[in-house]
Amino acid sequence: MIKFFRRIRQQLLTENKFSKYLLYAIGEIVLVVIGILIALQVSNWNQDRKDRISERKILNNINRDFSQNKASFDKVKVINHKNLATLDSIVEMLQEGEITIEKYNRYNKLITGTTYNPYSSTVDAVINSNSLELIQDDELQKYLVSWKDLLTDYLESETQYFKFINEQWRTYILQNSDWAGKNREMNIKVLSSIKFRNHIMAKRALMNGIIKAIEEEHLENHINEIIRLTQLKD
Repeated sequence: MIKFFRRIRQQLLTENKFSKYLLYAIGEIVLVVIGILIALQVSNWNQDRKDRISERKILNNINRDFSQNKASFDKVKVINHKNLATLDSIVEMLQEGEITIEKYNRYNKLITGTTYNPYSSTVDAVINSNSLELIQDDELQKYLVSWKDLLTDYLESETQYFKFINEQWRTYILQNSDWAGKNREMNIKVLSSIKFRNHIMAKRALMNGIIKAIEEEHLENHINEIIRLTQLKD
């Protein structure tokens, strides 16, 4: 093909047909430009196809992670609501003077220590590797970028609760009661003390802080929206 065009150019120059040669040269330039544009278009189309494949893989991974995050969050929410209701009952019995060792032990066993540990590795990898640009949905991008800060705000309430349990509550119980239950008199004295009541009140207040974080930090809505926006669309 190159030899063909070269032959035409030489023929036109030999015949001294400059005007025709000029038109031919312009036409050849136009053909070259068109060829380049077509090549660029094909390259862009191919790159876009690869980007969409990568995007779909990312969305599938995020959807999988947050579907699991939702399941674990639902469990944590139920447990914490149950914990708060139990602590409310213990506080009520303390205020009414109806607390006994048997009642306290029965209610205390219902309080379960649990933390929310969601999967965030896919989101972190996407943001840290600049793969966020592959995601075309601007709304989803905003949810993913704000996920870490929102999660951190919620986990602060959990951290405060468990710090109190580990550093103050357990130390107080170990030092002032008989876990084996043999010294009944000692345990009765603890239940009737102001310190015990204050510790229970503080424990309930911190658990209430977790419930407020669940309801006010909009973490659940955030999870639901990320799941919705990463679902495979028909």
